[in-house]
Amino acid sequence: MIRIGFINYLNCLPLRLGLEATGGLEGIELIGGTPADSNAALLSGEVEVGLVSSASWARNRDRLQRVQGYGITSDGSVMSVLLATRKNQPLSDAQRVALTSESATSHSLAEIVLERVYGASPRYEVVSMPPEWALAEYDAALFIGDKALGVRCLGGVEVYDLGEAWERFTGLPMVYAIWASRGDPARYGFWADRVAQAVDWAEKHLDAVVEEARRRGAPATDEDLRTYFTSCIAYQIGEREEEGLKRYLAEGGFLASKFYDGRVSA
Repeated sequence: MIRIGFINYLNCLPLRLGLEATGGLEGIELIGGTPADSNAALLSGEVEVGLVSSASWARNRDRLQRVQGYGITSDGSVMSVLLATRKNQPLSDAQRVALTSESATSHSLAEIVLERVYGASPRYEVVSMPPEWALAEYDAALFIGDKALGVRCLGGVEVYDLGEAWERFTGLPMVYAIWASRGDPARYGFWADRVAQAVDWAEKHLDAVVEEARRRGAPATDEDLRTYFTSCIAYQIGEREEEGLKRYLAEGGFLASKFYDGRVSA
């Protein structure tokens, strides 16, 4: 049995359903949680392969090897990674910003957008609190995953989609997470094949994915879910996504010690 670190957010629901439908979980135990949980599970050795934040992989390139081909990406609006402020609170004036404790990649992305796109110079604090509390306490707050989809529905709130902001800033896709292993990635080529089959299944069974998302209480309308699964979240990492990842690593300061060429050397 091979243990695989997985993310229990709606952005991975199409993958999970596709894996289940195509037999991709044979011999596999999925260890689910937040992106931070998946990062920790792979670094500790609890899992052999994991879907990990791009930032976590970048910080641990001496320990983690990329399993090429797939991850979590967007090319423009992503809907589930956003900064929020109260109405009439300009993002450029933000002095105190709350960062979610659930992710690593989004921290750097939020800082890039705030400082280089909006010209803000805030103080950042990692917190774990309900959205209403964070927005009452801070000038702006970062939300990801299902919680971000729910924040989009709150009244009196301005939301800033970080996937859209990144694309406007760079002209490139954003890569939020990649598949990585602790050992030789060649051993896990079969997993990339299974993910490819799962993605293909999900694309052909959108109605089933949306229905399951609604059954699980997704904080979005059917129309928004269809947009989310077809136009926002993507999984394949091709040439443009590699360029986006390289740019993110450069902007985030992750390239100081090693040159990134799309692969990791031992």
